[in-house]
Amino acid sequence: MSDISRLSIDNDNLFDDAIGDGGVSKSDIEALSPKLDALRSKITQWVDSAEPTFLNLPYSSDIKPIKRRGQQIARDFNRTIVFGIGGSSLGGEMLVRTLGDATPKNTVNFYDNVDPSTMVKLESVDWSETLLLVISKSGNTAETLSQFLTILPVMEHKLGYDKVAKHTLFITENKDGALYQLGEELNIEVIEHPPVGGRFCVLSIVGLLPAYVGGVDIAGVMEGARSMVQQCKEKNILKNPAFYNGAAQYLHSKRGRTISVVMPYADNLRFVVNWFRQLWAESLGKIDKDGNHQGLTPTEAHGVTDQHSQLQLLLEGPDDKLITFITDPGFRFQGRRIPMRFKNIPAVTPLAGHTIGELFLSELKATRTTLSRRGRPNRTLALLGRDSYALGELIILLELETIVVAELMGIDPFDQPAVEESKILTREYLGELRSGSVNELI
Repeated sequence: MSDISRLSIDNDNLFDDAIGDGGVSKSDIEALSPKLDALRSKITQWVDSAEPTFLNLPYSSDIKPIKRRGQQIARDFNRTIVFGIGGSSLGGEMLVRTLGDATPKNTVNFYDNVDPSTMVKLESVDWSETLLLVISKSGNTAETLSQFLTILPVMEHKLGYDKVAKHTLFITENKDGALYQLGEELNIEVIEHPPVGGRFCVLSIVGLLPAYVGGVDIAGVMEGARSMVQQCKEKNILKNPAFYNGAAQYLHSKRGRTISVVMPYADNLRFVVNWFRQLWAESLGKIDKDGNHQGLTPTEAHGVTDQHSQLQLLLEGPDDKLITFITDPGFRFQGRRIPMRFKNIPAVTPLAGHTIGELFLSELKATRTTLSRRGRPNRTLALLGRDSYALGELIILLELETIVVAELMGIDPFDQPAVEESKILTREYLGELRSGSVNELI
């Protein structure tokens, strides 16, 4: 067990001295260290760069203007609706749903899909008390543009043409992009998106502005993030949390464990998994320089719910998975106690007198122990609920673990070349519909 400030990392069950032949060895971790020397230099460069990088965002993102903007939004509106997809939405939603106020002065809702049955519900929104925040790094994201252009006539009808700009903000980087051009044409303010890839930009205005509006302590998040950055500059691979954990996951992947199961034992921490899935999948799913298909598949199991649906597979199915538990140790003291008056009923006897939080964490401990006894690798990340500092640490840890695995795989974690084909085909199919040459889409 090792503690990093307010984030606890228990990775013992990844190693052979805890789970036997199913684990990897610390000597194997140390043997990988020279392969990460180039990454150590990059980390120093990223942190010290005069230009924004994902790793210096905790230092370079000025939260004072973000707070001022957020205070103004919370003062002028009761609701904020965010249009964005992927990295433009997942990070902010993670922060709001994990750390935000239970009853915020300004409710923040995220719309990251173009399902028409969902979008039509926005027509009944009271736009007089709502701010629309539209985020697209490129400014040309088809889904986000479609969301805005679909709802624009509704806003114009309900607010009047001259009022839409007061109820709308854009965040984009590309001044040649459509979103920037729409901002100029409609007199909508455009905020600059930093030159950092979407899935790595949560600690910029992209994630921090909706988070602050939703009641998140963004200063605490950034403080925790800075703490983890410093710890991940450690040269010794066994003392560097991201290098240590990333290398262990890489070694397990070489044994065929290419499915990364993240199992949060906390409902609000499910949004961390949503954010992580894009980070892990889009960063690692690549073809390396030798033409090999690389990648680790992220998937979610939800504790305790999925003990009753997926646990059997995790225990006795193919040994192709590594499980990461995320939990809140504070649950032990939460929840009402189960009444003693029913203790004579056999199924109630072991439950009587315990809080439901004690049951929750006991089920986690039992699941973890059962996996370990079968040689199935697992680790546990624990942070107290609503601890912004710990979540900041976790964000940097998971980002840097991703970079470590990519470095060992010999791939670039920052690009996503393959998805362009789907975007091109989407435009082609829309063109065919316009021309009348296609009657059916499916």
